[in-house]
Amino acid sequence: MMMDRERKVKKTDKLSQALKKITYGFYIVTTRKSGEEMSTREADYIAAGTVSWVSQGSFEPPLVTVAIMKHTDLHETVEKSRVFAVNIVGKDQQDMLSPFAKESKVEGHTINGYSFQPGEATGAPILDNVPAYFECKVVEDITLGDHSIFVGEVVGGNTRDENAVPLFEWETNLHYGG
Repeated sequence: MMMDRERKVKKTDKLSQALKKITYGFYIVTTRKSGEEMSTREADYIAAGTVSWVSQGSFEPPLVTVAIMKHTDLHETVEKSRVFAVNIVGKDQQDMLSPFAKESKVEGHTINGYSFQPGEATGAPILDNVPAYFECKVVEDITLGDHSIFVGEVVGGNTRDENAVPLFEWETNLHYGG
């Protein structure tokens, strides 16, 4: 006889809809790594991507968790660089999400058409127009299903606009989860 906790839950449309009720924000995670340690490229590499699974995990030391889909450039680059930045997307910046849902295109100091500067603490790209950001050094990672969770110690950051409101998933036509 199988115990309740050992049973696998069959994913139904109603379960999928329930999972989609979990609240998410939108963030753009960025990272940078020198090319000699990358398996898919030879030159220095910058990767960026839209994510919705970000959470603070500890106050002291300040830790955040970020879930990134496996088999992506962003995942490989964070895994190898062991650093990342979380760029908080503001409520009025929904247009930023779509360009970062694709492969990163870097030209000079722009990623997917948005200017950036290297972070002071990690070198990970910080987008110039976001209301807030923080930089992290990876202290732990675990792969669960189709994502890896990277735990990062916050080593730098800034709030550029104290009045800015972060963008939440329900305010967009985009849905992740379920």
